[in-house]
Amino acid sequence: MTLSDFSRPEVLAFYRSLPFNVHGDRQQTIDAIRSGNSVDNYPCLAPLLSPATRVLEVGCGSGWMSNSIAHHYGADVTAIDFNEGVIAYAQDVSDTMGLGVRFLTSDLFLYTPDRPYDLVVSLGVLHHTGNCAAAIRRLCREFVLPGGHLLLGLYHAYGRRPFLQHFARLRASGAGEDALFVEYRRLHSNLTDETHLRSWFRDQVLHPHETQHSLAEISEVLESLNMEIVSTSINRFQDFDDLEVLFEQEKALEAVSRQRLASGVYFPGFFVVLARKAADG
Repeated sequence: MTLSDFSRPEVLAFYRSLPFNVHGDRQQTIDAIRSGNSVDNYPCLAPLLSPATRVLEVGCGSGWMSNSIAHHYGADVTAIDFNEGVIAYAQDVSDTMGLGVRFLTSDLFLYTPDRPYDLVVSLGVLHHTGNCAAAIRRLCREFVLPGGHLLLGLYHAYGRRPFLQHFARLRASGAGEDALFVEYRRLHSNLTDETHLRSWFRDQVLHPHETQHSLAEISEVLESLNMEIVSTSINRFQDFDDLEVLFEQEKALEAVSRQRLASGVYFPGFFVVLARKAADG
């Protein structure tokens, strides 16, 4: 697998060992896609999806989102990831379900589509690259059709901090991986499949590289690319008039994260932005 300068080989090796969000039995993945719609977690997304929508997912992992979009909306979906093993897993799920998703092994910094897409989705991926801003620029310039949309999910600088500090303190006190896993299981108690839980634990606690970001920071990058923010999880995808108000609201997520942690509840410290590219972009 050829990697760009911004794609980190230690991250690829980490996910080859155990991809994120996989189940011990692939049938469980299929059952989860059929019984629940992952798009429901992003209320701004469903109105953009139809059989006529061309979708690209960047960093698709086990394919849960791409396969969900294809299954529930019949959209024309292509998905890329630099881990060939997880691409095979995702393609097998798609083929078994008859969804027709095209899963491709590719580095996001090297992939060149035949033409841009109506919707580009990248959730929990770009903060694991060597340059998150460069990755956003590539997605917006090369992958998003003028008038099209980008759904972007990143670790949040404020909301993520308490979780990272909590596990850093446990390590400093001498906790090993087994003890860290026990604590993560306590916090994320709704995950019952052992492989699924282990994949989340490794991704959240043991990952070799991640960065954290804010809406205020990302908005500047998007604005420079002729992208307008139209919805965000910071205010639970409600309408807004002033981004500055959201910049103040997002700071409160650190306190929310601390409260959840004190209550023994997992809080991912993750935020999502939907942005639209100008029609003349």
